[in-house]
Formats: sequence, C-alpha cells, structure tokens
Amino acid sequence: MKVNKLIHSNIRHHRLKKIFGLTVLLGGALIGWWNLYIKTDVDSNDAYVSGNIIPVQALVSGIVAHVNVDNTMLVHTGQILLNEEHNLTSTQRDKAAANLAKSVRDTKSLFAQMAGQQADILVLIAKKSRLQNDLIRYRQAFDSGAVSAQQISDTESDITILNREIEKATANLHKSDALVAGTHIDNNPVVQKARAEFIDAYIRDQRTDIHAPVTGYVADRRVQAGEQVKEGQPLLSIVPLNNLWITANIKETKLERIRTGEPVTIKTYTYGDHVIFHGTVLGIIPTGGSTFSLFPPNNATGNYIHIVERIPVRISLSPSELQAHPLRPGMSVSIHIDTQHYQHLSTLATQVQTLDTSYATPIYEMEIANAQRAAQAIVTANDLPSEKTANKVTGFYQ
Repeated sequence: MKVNKLIHSNIRHHRLKKIFGLTVLLGGALIGWWNLYIKTDVDSNDAYVSGNIIPVQALVSGIVAHVNVDNTMLVHTGQILLNEEHNLTSTQRDKAAANLAKSVRDTKSLFAQMAGQQADILVLIAKKSRLQNDLIRYRQAFDSGAVSAQQISDTESDITILNREIEKATANLHKSDALVAGTHIDNNPVVQKARAEFIDAYIRDQRTDIHAPVTGYVADRRVQAGEQVKEGQPLLSIVPLNNLWITANIKETKLERIRTGEPVTIKTYTYGDHVIFHGTVLGIIPTGGSTFSLFPPNNATGNYIHIVERIPVRISLSPSELQAHPLRPGMSVSIHIDTQHYQHLSTLATQVQTLDTSYATPIYEMEIANAQRAAQAIVTANDLPSEKTANKVTGFYQ
C-alpha cells in the first residue's frame, strides 16, 4: 500500500510539473501575443529628461577679475555672473567719446565757416558793385578830361580781379557745403560715424560685465579668476529647471500608434514608482537618431546591417509636478503612452511652444538705448547749432 501511494504521488507530481510547464509556456505565449498584436500602449525605458541648457560665453576678450557665481547657485536674469577688467575697453570708450565730441565741434565749425564764406562773398559783391558804379562815372567824365584812361583801365582790372575772387570764394563755399549740405549736426555723416564708433566702444566696455541671460541654476563653470578669455569662449551654463520635457526614443516598430496629444505617465529612477509624472506627447522628431550622427548610414552601398531605428518623441512635464518633485536634464525615466485613441489624432502635428522665458533673454534690449543716450549727451554737451540755422547757411547760394 505504501509503495502504491508513493507511485501515485510521483505520477501526480510529474503531471503537476507538466501542467505547470505548459501553463508557463502558454502564459509566455499569451504575453508575447498581447505585446505584439493586441496591446495598444507603448512603454519605453530609453527616455530621459531634457531642457534648455543656456551657454554663457565671453562677449569680449579680457582677463577675468572676479567670478561671482559657482555651480548649483541660482541666478536671476540680468545678474552679474563675472567681471572682466576693463582698463583697455574703458580707455577705448573715452577715446571714442573724445572723437565724437571733436566731430561735433568740427561739423559745427563747418557751418560757421560757411557763414563766414557767405559774408566774404557779400563783401566782394559789394566791392564789385561800387567799382562798377565808379567805372560808369569814370567813363562819363572821360570826355571832359576829368578822368584818365589809366584810371578807367585800372578800375576794369579791379572788377576782373573781384570776379575771380568771387568765383574762388563761391567754390570754397561749395566745398564746405559738400560736407554739410542737407544735414544738421545729428545726421551729419562725420558725426554719425563717430557716434557709431562711440556706441561700439561703449557696448564693448559694458560687456566686460557678464550678465545672466535667463533665470536658472549654474552648471559646468569652467572659468577662473585671472584667466585670459577670448570672445566667444564658453564660461559656464545656466539650466532653467521650470521648463523641462521628456525625450523618449521609441522603436520605429512601435511608432504606428503614437500621436501628438496622447496622454503619458512617467516614472523616474530618482523618485521610484510612488511618484508618477503626467504629460502628453508634444511632437515626434521628424528624423531618426542616426540622421544627425557623425557618420550617418549610407545604405546605398549595400554593405550595412539592418537595425531597428529609434525615433525621438517629445513629451511634456507638468510645471506643478516639477515644482513638487524637481528633475534635472539627463535623468533617466520610463514612460507609458496610452495610444488607444490614436485614430483621432495627428502624427504630424506639434504642441511645442517657445513661450517660456528660457527661449529668450531681455538683457540686451536696453544695451543700445543706453549707449545712444550716452552718445547724445556728448553731442548735446558740445553745443549743437539748430537745424534751422544749418539749413539757412547751406541754402545761401542755391
């Protein structure tokens, strides 16, 4: 009896093992069939947090005198990040200011010179008129013998000389007018050139102070005090953490049902499964990842290995959820896209917008205005003649 029970127990055990094995195989097949043919959602762990990383570069060459920020520090738009010594740039600005002042005075002198030339011409014309009247009287008195022929000849010569002097004075007036005709101090080419040079020197001097273009956190600081930096050299980066998104690399075999506007749930390795982020598909990048690689594939040669391409998909993140649980660019995440309503959405549409402050900086808006005010102050301080006076002089002989 015990032997029979033992045999039956072994037989039942083997049957249970077979049933369990078949169940596992059938379950695996069902799961595979579900994932391949029935499942409508898309999962991926090839995803990461993305954001705008704002580079800060040297705007002018110089030596760094003071570094005011360091990595992880929060900076605000317009805050001074570092200072370059500006002995040379301030000297250039002073030189340009002096040149602008001189150009204003020289142009003003031209207008005054034209007024003097006008007066000289009027004097010469008056002398000529007097000599012409004298010549008439001399000719009338010549018959009576009161005036000699020599005196008449000398008077005629004097009139000829005056005519040449009037022509010379008029030519000089034309020459002066060529430099200022139709202009006043503000729009005279000489003054405008000097003004532009001053504005350039002024802005370059101001740019020795490096300002934060946007609000964010400092990262990748690579500049030190005393370092000689060149124009365009990267100094540090600023990372705004209030405008982030997810870039998920989806296999092209799973891309069929993905559409802009589909809801997405996101899990991060930082906060684990107990923190769920919610977003939507903002758009699908119009190229595969290999298209912009250093060595893009050349399949036309025929010598290639077929690899399933991954297409980047941009997914939004909720600002309120980001504030509660901050993320940083580069963090890995896993995403789940609900694609059950894909028939009603477009694959080519996009919801990406550039309205966030990290897409623009206002720090240069007042730069030219401040420089122009400084230039105008120099022009005004050097005693502008009125436009009415300038036009009156230039129109003298027209």
